[in-house]
Amino acid sequence: MKPASSNGSSEEGGYESSVKFTSSVENTPFGGEDGTTRRQKGKHDIPSKTHSGQRGRSGRSGPKRGRRSMGRYPFLSRLEVFLKDMRPFYESVSHGNLSRKLHQIHDILQLLKKNGYEISTNPEMISEREIGALLEYMSGKTELRNGRMAPSTQTCLLGALSVFLESEGNAVIARMRAKRLIRTGSGSSGPLPCPSIDEVQRVVSRLSELANDGDTRALGILGLVLFGAYSGLRPKEVRFADMSDFYQSEWILVVRHPKGEGTWGKVRNVKMVSPGRDAIAHFLMIRERELARMGIENLGSNPLVPCFRSDGSISRWSSTYALQIKGKYEQSLGLRFGFQMMRRSFGQCAINMNARIDSISVLMGHKTTRTTELYYARRREQDAINDLEEAWSTSKSQSLLIED
Repeated sequence: MKPASSNGSSEEGGYESSVKFTSSVENTPFGGEDGTTRRQKGKHDIPSKTHSGQRGRSGRSGPKRGRRSMGRYPFLSRLEVFLKDMRPFYESVSHGNLSRKLHQIHDILQLLKKNGYEISTNPEMISEREIGALLEYMSGKTELRNGRMAPSTQTCLLGALSVFLESEGNAVIARMRAKRLIRTGSGSSGPLPCPSIDEVQRVVSRLSELANDGDTRALGILGLVLFGAYSGLRPKEVRFADMSDFYQSEWILVVRHPKGEGTWGKVRNVKMVSPGRDAIAHFLMIRERELARMGIENLGSNPLVPCFRSDGSISRWSSTYALQIKGKYEQSLGLRFGFQMMRRSFGQCAINMNARIDSISVLMGHKTTRTTELYYARRREQDAINDLEEAWSTSKSQSLLIED
């Protein structure tokens, strides 16, 4: 999602970021008059040099490690332990997202360190100085990055880092927020980009041609695209659906593995909208043909969108493999598409067709309509103007009279 454009109204470099420095930041260890990050010597500083002839613990000459040092890459060593401990409590996709965010934070810290920032990468010793340097990088205030990160990205990275540091007994981000040194915005300025109906149909057409010629991988990607674009399903909900969950006579799919399964997620029914039914029927015909060709019985317990394996068996698509194969087809076909983009297309097309927002929210599996309105479906400006004109034209009171 592209960040909101700058009007030059901000006091800091003429931009409006989701992460903002207040005036008190200049008095913190990372704020200097020239805008650079400065390190102030404190009780946790590790000596950079040893006395003449002094050797480290390993018997080699060089800097002696401090009392709390955990090796050359302390952030990574503690991160691996943290991710291992968190694995039982996260879905695989959520755990992978958390891992990617924290490894990205590590890469940024290492980049800053290599370019002269005197910062610590020990999770226990990360302070306002390190967080300030990180915020400078994300906000595009350094020469190391061309432009700032999107507000939503800044929010997600800071949130992931806060969880990790607090698990190490370091609540520096919470303290900085309490002191109003950083303020995190909502990170969203409206619905995310989504393809038009014509763009969706172009992707479906190209993938259908490949699948019809016997490309089973294209068939799988086609299924994930179709059920996302014409029913609003999440990629996970399609990958975990069985053939027995789909009632083609009624064009209803029972979502038995929703997001938030086991907590707030609920089983729901979704409807395939009419523009996609012919394409879905064609997909199911090719699916049945490929199963018969491989000698696999078309059972109700089989995946609705099977992943055909080289050994002649089928399995469910994994999130990683589906994204990998989708990327290859994007390159070969010269088309840009994503599974979540197809889901957003469903929501936006539904609102454009004057469907009620609460109905769209229920079918898409949102807890409230706020998520639907914020990210997936927004009334077009002209439609809103027409609604207002119609409301006033049919009103009994054609004008408002103000009497003195």
